[in-house]
Amino acid sequence: MGEGRRQNRWVVGSGSIILLIIAVPLWNEFRVAGNAVWNIFLAVFLVGLAVAAIVLQRYFWKHPSEIGEARFDTTKHRDDP
Repeated sequence: MGEGRRQNRWVVGSGSIILLIIAVPLWNEFRVAGNAVWNIFLAVFLVGLAVAAIVLQRYFWKHPSEIGEARFDTTKHRDDP
């Protein structure tokens, strides 16, 4: 693995960074004092959302040609009349 590739391993996109920045205000806004079940659910949800954003951003970065509108082969095949 080259040095340039190694440096890009921990690159996080701007969407993921924004999500990580607003996670704290979201926690402060939706946390309910005295409701442990809701607070645990909220924490798991926010962490899962942040992890999903980072994983999706890395997938989009590694597979840019696979993202976009669908392309179909419209050429006529040999066995078609």
